[in-house]
Amino acid sequence: MNALHAAALAASLSIASGAAAQQPAPTSPEPTREQLQQELADLKARIAKLESRDAQQQAASSPQTKSEVLSDAQRRSALTQPAPLTAGYDKGFFIRSDDGHFLFKPSAFFQFRYVANAGEDAAGDDEIDSGFELRRTRFRFDGNAFSPNFTYSFVFDTERSGGSVLLLDAWGQYQFAKDWAVKFGQFKESVFHERDVAPTNQLAVDRTLVDAVLGGNNTNRVQGVALVYGGGKADDVRAEFALHDGANSRNTNFQDQAAGDWGVGARGEWKVGGDWANYRDFTAHGTKQPLFVLGAGADLTQAGDVDILRAAADAQWENAKGWGLYGAVHGNQTDAGDAGDTFDWGALAQAGYLLNKKVEVFGRYDILRLDDVAPGDEDTFNELTIGANYYLGPDGAYLHRAKLTFDVVYLPEGAPSTQTGLGILGSDEDQFVFRGQFQLQI
Repeated sequence: MNALHAAALAASLSIASGAAAQQPAPTSPEPTREQLQQELADLKARIAKLESRDAQQQAASSPQTKSEVLSDAQRRSALTQPAPLTAGYDKGFFIRSDDGHFLFKPSAFFQFRYVANAGEDAAGDDEIDSGFELRRTRFRFDGNAFSPNFTYSFVFDTERSGGSVLLLDAWGQYQFAKDWAVKFGQFKESVFHERDVAPTNQLAVDRTLVDAVLGGNNTNRVQGVALVYGGGKADDVRAEFALHDGANSRNTNFQDQAAGDWGVGARGEWKVGGDWANYRDFTAHGTKQPLFVLGAGADLTQAGDVDILRAAADAQWENAKGWGLYGAVHGNQTDAGDAGDTFDWGALAQAGYLLNKKVEVFGRYDILRLDDVAPGDEDTFNELTIGANYYLGPDGAYLHRAKLTFDVVYLPEGAPSTQTGLGILGSDEDQFVFRGQFQLQI
């Protein structure tokens, strides 16, 4: 019995006894033995009820019970309130739900460039075209929604002339199994590695003439679906197969377009050694173990009676001592029916070396051979490029987020077509191109 209750009972009995002693003797008969036993049983029942209520109050105030009640309240609250968010900057701004189901990463970059092209005009006189331009100004939004397995990307570009906004990427990708994912929307077709590497992550100011004439500049963005395999940190293989509306079918509706009636594309990559993260650019900056990747891809597009097969094979190697090498071969087969077939090919080799953590020098050579040219016209074009990168930040820590790039391009046979994005003008005479660029990503 609880001490408090015992004391109360004793006091009650004492008071009752005193009162009984002061009262005159009752005239009624004394209670029987059975009546006293019933009163005692009732008193015990009342005491047991009081003790049970006291035990319940003590249990409710215990630390364990308080924790259980608080946990239950939090669980019920989480069902009706949004998940808490975390925001910050980690090589880019981000907003992320604490459960990882939602991630939003806004970013932007621009490339401010100076170009000077020295060649000859139509009359054979020396001519220099030069000036500044915003080569690329892009805004993008990446992340995942509802689950870490569903990722997305939206990329917008602004035209150099006029500043109009153009949609580049708008795709979603769902990983439905450990190594398998499906991608759908408008995306960059994965065929040529030089094109897969972002324009911000190149060694030179821009890509090669081979890429512009034969490679990824022609496939660019497509609308369709793709099946993706591997590519995870622990995987040695990555592959992608796409079914689309034809090469460079971006921003079109469901009708057949001039770019093509339909197309298929595929690329496979084998990582012999290293980290996939270092395969996203051409510099050895930050490489801690040797990287070696072999890759090949192809795209077949049908446009009316014309079938075009574009293919390439490439290899990339770099080490922790600052060396980075890349090479590729291209071959394009065009079947134009009664107009005949043509086969164009090209190749490139590139090398980069870090003098220190802030300065990197590079050199590049590519060759382009065209099959169907008019008699007497040049069919072979060479491009030689040398230059340097200066990475800003402590020990070049900003890497591609803030860097200066300078290079000089020499084309001894000129170029088969004008490629203003490269600073190259169509000509059958030799030309020099000087390019300087500041790049900023936030």
